[in-house]
Amino acid sequence: MPAITSAINFFRTIVSPLSAFFAGTGLTCCAFSLLSSTLALRLSRNGVDTAEAGIILSLYYAGYVLASLSSYKIVNRVGHIRTFCAFISSFSALVPLHYISPYPPYWGILRLMEGYCIGTCFMCLESWLNTRANNKNRGMIMSLYMITTYLGSSLGQLLLNIPDKNGLIVYALVASLFSIALVPVSLTALPSPDITVHKSMSLRLLYKKSPVGVFGCFASGFLVGAFYTLGAIYARQIGLDVKQTSVFMFCGIFGGMLAQFPIGRLSDKRDRRYVLLWTSGFLFLIAPWIHYFIHDGTALLALSAILLGSGTFVMYPICVSHVNDQLEDAERTNASGMLILLQSMGLIIGPIIISAVMQTFGNIWFLLSYSAVSGCFIIFALKQIATKSVNYINVTPTDPMPVAPTHAYNELTKDNNLIDKAKGILTAKH
Repeated sequence: MPAITSAINFFRTIVSPLSAFFAGTGLTCCAFSLLSSTLALRLSRNGVDTAEAGIILSLYYAGYVLASLSSYKIVNRVGHIRTFCAFISSFSALVPLHYISPYPPYWGILRLMEGYCIGTCFMCLESWLNTRANNKNRGMIMSLYMITTYLGSSLGQLLLNIPDKNGLIVYALVASLFSIALVPVSLTALPSPDITVHKSMSLRLLYKKSPVGVFGCFASGFLVGAFYTLGAIYARQIGLDVKQTSVFMFCGIFGGMLAQFPIGRLSDKRDRRYVLLWTSGFLFLIAPWIHYFIHDGTALLALSAILLGSGTFVMYPICVSHVNDQLEDAERTNASGMLILLQSMGLIIGPIIISAVMQTFGNIWFLLSYSAVSGCFIIFALKQIATKSVNYINVTPTDPMPVAPTHAYNELTKDNNLIDKAKGILTAKH
């Protein structure tokens, strides 16, 4: 019992000060997930050619990439909270504009702008989160962040079932969710990162600091993009029906969500590079066998998808944590943009390459590609571990905030050394 109580208190100490942050993240993911699926369905319903619809929807990722290259300048100029609120508000204003006209090129322009907005928002969230974390809890905090994004995205899909005869209700709901997401983030007392001092960060410099983390972010995007884009196609090609395909996709994402917290916690206690090696080795070994077990009943189908997802979706947060372990606070905003850029490149390139390989050599190469990418990462990481030492920097000496009365919160957040200051304030009150 004391061990359980201690674990609960530790968890509350970490999560409590970040609850508003996670609430804003979850609502944001719920809103853009609902909008993305709605637009895809309506393009199909309007008779838009599949290839043309794909180009329109992919412009969202183009905006995402543009944000990773440029919006850090805005964050460094006005701060994380103001930037987040400005771009979420802009996204909220763009949503109902889809109702004005169904003209596909017009929607493409809107998707480009929306991708820029959401890319900027995620840059704010990830750099802010990594500033408040330290090397002893960053993996766990990033895992909670990823769980929040998956939960929000899943709930967004469920909202597709809301009746919408005139086609406007969903747009109004999405805009409302974005507006509500502003509330917890704009009112949080958690201090925004200091923007008075910031350092430039190039992809070359980031690679020099953390080659394993940089390569891992790209590899993660490669595999995640393949799962989201080609997973359903692979399932249908091997003969699974619609219900089985939905089980495969759902369980894959669910497995990734289940693995986030234990793997993230493990990475806080071990060298994150070795955790990446273990998870990549697991994916390397199990991916090809899934092809042969996936037909043997729903239970094995679900288990196979969970195992595939658990190895696929944990790579990005661990890589981000590993990179940020070696950065100063002044470098985090620019670095977050670079990491988002790397994953976005993987998200775009991965499905293109793997789909071409599947078409040429057969659908089993959907899974063999997971082994191939994991194997390449393992070889690269082993070489880097053998030749390059890691320069860890721990600039945040304490947890983000202790469990403390709300009225003491503003005093506590004026200093990074929160736990020590909390003890002084609470002791004085008694």
